[in-house]
This record gives sequence, structure tokens and C-alpha cells, in this order.
Amino acid sequence: MVTIKQIAEELGISPTTVSNVINGRTGKMSAETRKKIEEALWKYHYEVAGKSGGMAAEENMIAVGFCMGQNKNVLTDPFCGELLGAIQRAVKEYGRYIVIDVPETEEDLLRLCAPWNIDGAIVLGWNPEQCSRLQKKMGKPLVFIDSCFEDNEEYDNIGLQDYEGAFELISYLLRLGHRSIAFFSDQESPLASNRERLKGYQDARKAYGLPFSQEDFFFLPENKTLRHEVLRQFVRKDGRNYSAAFFVSDYYANEAISVFYSKGLHVPEDISVAGFDDNIYARLSRPALTTVRQLPEEKGKQAVDLLMKRIRGVDCPVRSLSLPTELIVRESTRAVFPSGGQERETR
Repeated sequence: MVTIKQIAEELGISPTTVSNVINGRTGKMSAETRKKIEEALWKYHYEVAGKSGGMAAEENMIAVGFCMGQNKNVLTDPFCGELLGAIQRAVKEYGRYIVIDVPETEEDLLRLCAPWNIDGAIVLGWNPEQCSRLQKKMGKPLVFIDSCFEDNEEYDNIGLQDYEGAFELISYLLRLGHRSIAFFSDQESPLASNRERLKGYQDARKAYGLPFSQEDFFFLPENKTLRHEVLRQFVRKDGRNYSAAFFVSDYYANEAISVFYSKGLHVPEDISVAGFDDNIYARLSRPALTTVRQLPEEKGKQAVDLLMKRIRGVDCPVRSLSLPTELIVRESTRAVFPSGGQERETR
């Protein structure tokens, strides 16, 4: 492992200056010098030898990375807020604290976890195809959340029965007589949990002899103005062609209900709407939203417990855990059976 002296010699500065950065004594140091040293420490994955003997465990940290693309407002997202709170509470029970970032790239994640007092990391929403590679580069324990991959045996992931949840919800809509069901996603090529929800949607249709058409897939851009325009165009061009719409999150479903109403498309009289999460948006929606319930607090707790086992060297196999979901039926969906149909809507 590279030493403080070697880093100092490479940068042409004193070992004391490097040590000051490692120990957080940078008050009188120029931003340029500090950045140069931090980049060198990150480059060589520098760690303090024997840190557990010279540093109290409660001063060590757990990094939490929310990989949300261009979305920086993670704390205003109900799912992220509940998840973060659960992680913070669970980490505190282990005598540690958290440091949070919203990384966009692999380098951002590596930099987040580089400091010597970061024992490990919990990462939400990372691309499943890159998880194994990131873990090998990191050199510290990692637990992913919602980075599911079929038959994963390469990295730890705490996920959800996204496929089962979507399958159950779409099957419910089909039992109510719906046959034209739109699928709304915030990813053009769905990854991780969204991919599983799309598969659940497709397979439920297939079970009813309804093939999937790409025309039933609608992409919701990150930009709110563009997203609302997609919803308005849906009302103008397709709204009357669909009896139901499924959104990959309650937030988008709630938003859509408002846009639909402003354009004369009423829920559930004209179109049934369903979401996924059962967070505050589902409960405050008018009409109240039919959705799939998940428990972010359980995800956070399970992720911390597993990470701490890795940090402490507990021998356990790679774990890919899928937590259960629950269908929650409310007023945003209704039956549309053909005339004379025998089935009845259940609420």
C-alpha cells in the first residue's frame, strides 16, 4: 500500500500536509492543495493502517449513494426519504454514522467511498450490469438496493418482488375487465426494478392472451414540463383508447391524475389509474390511488444488517433478497365489464 511519504514526494509537498488532509485539518489549506491531495488518496485507494486500533468505531462512517440519474432532489422523494431515515437509524444502532451523496458516475461512487474512515457503502439504483465490476474496484463492502438481476450470485442486493407486484396489479385490472392498459415508465430502456415491473405487466397480459405492443409503452422524461406534455398528448391522442394506465411510481400516477383532470379525462370514470409504492402520494391522491405497497424501512434495515456482517467479516453467502409486496385497492380503479358480464369489482 502506498505511504503518506510516497504521496507527498509525488506531489512535491510535505508528509505533514498530506496527514492534515487525512485527519481533516484543512482549515488553513488552499482548496487547490486539498483537492490535489484528495485525488491522490483516491487514486491509490489509501487507507490508514491499523485504523480500528487508533480510532473509535463510532467515528467510522457508512457511505450512502443515491444513484438517481439527473434527479438531485432525493430528499423530497418519499421513497428515498423513508429509505434514508431507515438506514440512518439502523446504522446508528451499530455505532456509526452516514455520509450521503448523489453520484452520477462510477468515479463519483469510488470517490465517495475512498476516505479511510468509510467502512462500506449502501448504493441505491446502480446499473445491475455494473454492480460486480464496481464491487471489485471498490475494495470495501458494498450492499446494493434495487439493483436486481435474475439469478444474481455476484453481489449483495436488497430488492423487492417488483415482478410479482406488477403482475398482481395488472391481473387485478384485467379481472375488472380492462384490456387496454398503458404502461408509463421514467426509463426508455427500463433497468432493475422498472424492468421487473415491465415484465410483470407483460406476463399478466400474456396470461390473458393479450400480446404486448410497444405502442402501449410511454416514456416519462425527467423534465417536468416535458413530462406533462407527454401526459397531455396521451389525453389528446390515446386517452380514450385506454381504459387503464399503470405508472411505475405513485408520484407519476398522482401527477398524471391532475393532468388528466385538467384536460377533461376523469379518474376512474374515464380511465383507471394505478401506481407502485403506496407512499404519501397514493394516500393524498384524489381519488385515492390503487397501488402496490412496499416497505422502504425494511429495505434500509436489511441493507445495513447485511453490510455490517460484511464489515465485521461474518462468513455468509452472497445474498439477493426480494422483499414481498402487497396490492392495495382504492378508488382510482373501477370495473369496466362488458354489458351483461357476471364479474363484480371488489374493493
